[in-house]
Amino acid sequence: MNQKAPIIIGEYHIIPENLPADGQLRLVFQPIDMTTYWRRCGLTANFVAGFYSYCYEESETKANSLSTIINELLENASKFSKAREGRINVELKQYGNLLRIDVLNVASKTLRDSFEFFVNKLISENVEEMYFSTLETKEDGDTKSGLGLLMMLKDYPVRFGYSFTEIDADTHEITVRAIINVEEI
Repeated sequence: MNQKAPIIIGEYHIIPENLPADGQLRLVFQPIDMTTYWRRCGLTANFVAGFYSYCYEESETKANSLSTIINELLENASKFSKAREGRINVELKQYGNLLRIDVLNVASKTLRDSFEFFVNKLISENVEEMYFSTLETKEDGDTKSGLGLLMMLKDYPVRFGYSFTEIDADTHEITVRAIINVEEI
């Protein structure tokens, strides 16, 4: 199988891949684990945020902000993954005050194309305008509006990068990389 080179969008390479981390945590899930028991996203986010917040002053405030960001990333990866054949890899690396969160999921070509289109809009359009426009037009029960990602970009000092890799015709790996200067949240 000839895997294609990933398409990288945004601020994916802010931290060089070969830079040694001060700390690291990895988790692996099946999307069905998270969507069947939806509260697992929040519980996992709270655990991870608590784990890292002890490294910083005002740890409770930072833990709440980190938990919100991690929860959104986990929920999105869970919603937009192949339920049983997929996996979600979460890798956190700490570099002093910077926390890099990589969330990789496996999605269909349709979901990948839709998300890649959305990400390109994020890069080229005004995020605050997109947020309020989406809020105004979002219908009840719409879980694919992108509102969570827009909220993170609007309300938190998070820098995002995205990697899209085709594994085969209908299997694609998507990595959302969030880089947070924890002193700023």
